[in-house]
Amino acid sequence: MKKQVLVIIFSITVVTCIFYSCTKDIGINPLIAFSDKALFDSCRNEAAFTYYKNSPATVYSGSNGPHGPFKLKFNKVALTALIDNGKLPVGKAFPDGSMIVKEVQSSGQFALMYKRAGSWLWAEINADGSVAYSVNKDAGAGCISCHNQTGHRDLVVSFNFY
Repeated sequence: MKKQVLVIIFSITVVTCIFYSCTKDIGINPLIAFSDKALFDSCRNEAAFTYYKNSPATVYSGSNGPHGPFKLKFNKVALTALIDNGKLPVGKAFPDGSMIVKEVQSSGQFALMYKRAGSWLWAEINADGSVAYSVNKDAGAGCISCHNQTGHRDLVVSFNFY
C-alpha cells in the first residue's frame, strides 16, 4: 500500500511539473540575454556580423580613441540603419537590438555597444571572456564622455575618422 501511495505522489508531482513548465510564458530570465557573457558570446559569432564597409581585413588605427587598432563590425540589426557609404545618416539613430563591436587587435578584447530600450549598453570583454568593463556599470564618465564628441552619430564616433 505504501508503495502505491508513493507512486501516485510521484506521478502527480511529475504531471504538475510538466504542466507548469509547458504553460510558463517566459522560461528564463530575459535579462540574461543582456549579460556580459551573452554579449561576449554574440561578439564571437562571426556569421551574425558584417565588418565595416564589408572589409574584414581592414584594421583601423584607433589613434583617436583609447582602444588602439581595431576591426569594426555591426550585427544585422545595426547594419540595416547604415546607408550606402556604410555610415549612419546624420541625425538618425540605430534601432533597438543593434550591436557594434570593436575587435581590439593588440589584446583580442571586444569593446561593444548594444542598443536596448533606446539606450546603449557598453562593455569591454577580454578575449578569455573575463570582463574588463561590465554592461552593468554606468557608462557616463568612461564611455559616453568620449563617444559624445562633436559630429557623433548616435554616440558612434568611428564614422568621424574612418
